[in-house]
Amino acid sequence: MSREAKVGIFVVLGLVVLTYFTFRVSKWGGIGEKGYKLSVDFENASGLEPKANVKMAGVPVGKVEEIQLVGNRARLVLRVNEGIRIPVDSVASVQTQGLLGEKYVEILPGKQADQMLPSGGRIANTVAPVNLDEMIRKLSLIADDVKRFTDSLAGSIGTEEGKRSVTEILRNVREASAVLRNVTAGNEDRLNRILANIDTLSADLKDISSSNKEDLRATIANLRSFSQTLKEQTPGLAKKLEAMGDQVSGVIGENRENIKESISNLKSASAKLDNTLLAAEKVFAKIERGEGTLGKLVNDNTAHTSLTDTLDGINRYVRKTEALKTFLDYRLEYQTEPSEYKHYVNLRLQPSADKYYLIGVVDDPLGKLSATDTTTVTDGVTTKTQSDTYSNKLKFSAQVAKRFSGLTLRGGVMESTGGVGADYEILKDRLTVGVDAFDFTRKGNQPPHLKAFGNYDIVKNLFITGGVDDILNDEKSLRTFFLGFGIKFEDEDLKTVLGAVPIKP
Repeated sequence: MSREAKVGIFVVLGLVVLTYFTFRVSKWGGIGEKGYKLSVDFENASGLEPKANVKMAGVPVGKVEEIQLVGNRARLVLRVNEGIRIPVDSVASVQTQGLLGEKYVEILPGKQADQMLPSGGRIANTVAPVNLDEMIRKLSLIADDVKRFTDSLAGSIGTEEGKRSVTEILRNVREASAVLRNVTAGNEDRLNRILANIDTLSADLKDISSSNKEDLRATIANLRSFSQTLKEQTPGLAKKLEAMGDQVSGVIGENRENIKESISNLKSASAKLDNTLLAAEKVFAKIERGEGTLGKLVNDNTAHTSLTDTLDGINRYVRKTEALKTFLDYRLEYQTEPSEYKHYVNLRLQPSADKYYLIGVVDDPLGKLSATDTTTVTDGVTTKTQSDTYSNKLKFSAQVAKRFSGLTLRGGVMESTGGVGADYEILKDRLTVGVDAFDFTRKGNQPPHLKAFGNYDIVKNLFITGGVDDILNDEKSLRTFFLGFGIKFEDEDLKTVLGAVPIKP
């Protein structure tokens, strides 16, 4: 069997294997699907993709097969593994796990174990997923409320009227606390006895009232009669009260010195309170001038600005993290000259739809050309010879790309030399035609390395490639046609593949 036939058989077998595994790991995976379908509706299914896991009690029990828009709600079609039965009162929710923030559907089993959802049934109970953007928006609103509160506090306390009001409040509190302290200081034992007597009296009254209701009614009737009698004898009672007033006046005269001492103590307490209020007034003046930590907090907007900037930074970081996409691809090219294989492995980081960064490794069968000039003199005749050698078969690429509609311009390091390139995508980005120009300072008077190529996506993860390499070179051993294929994976594909690989402890 010829070498070309062996290569053809190898390529066909590779395509068959790659096609099979592509359907197995891609969102088209319809080969060997088992289980039964269920549906569930959510208000918002943001971040959830087809082929996401469906878990129950933390154990994978199926996959998300399809996401549809029904009315204003997202309808998820779940494929649940055979043998897994779900009660009709189960609850579904969208959860997030893992370092990459992978989202999946969590099913909380219901309690009606005798009634299970049939194939094609719908999970009616759901829990709305937490929206990170909504949380950040609420935090921003809270920051605005805090700012308005501090502004209101500064406006209330910072004015002269506010100072006077606070001073008056403090004076009243100080007077009330002084009176209360004087009352309680020397009468703690008496107050304790009074409270104990009240407790005892309350218990006795409860017992008496419960067992002597009739007697109490009679007592109340007697009190009414006594009140009537007292009313009739009021003139005599007034004389007795007058006599009691004379007695009270005598008591005050006998304790005049004690009363003067009490008034002196009140004046001393008032002077101390004035000193305290003066100190408080000085503190409020410092706050109004913005001195000290509290003054800066009340009068300076730096704290509010810093909090707002921090929240904005968190919001921008979260949005950039969600927007960043990662692509990994491998490409094999069979070159007719020198009948060798050339391999490419590229990692593409795409922060936005119109820009990406590419890092790659190239295994080139020719390697890098090095030309050596040798001059010899024989019998007065000078002869110059040139020898070409190839080395460093492994090359590296690092490029920056910018897209303008269907045209993408690239530049940077191409196969360990400087270069530029351009791609043009058509047929809804399934067909890409492009050109690369690099190695502009090749030795041996050789022209720059110019490569024209075309890539066509057969399916989402598999493409074929072909073109002409080193077009400008006149040497047939360097100018070559090539044909090959490649596979490529996005973020979700990589997570699906990595999630399927068992990790042994």
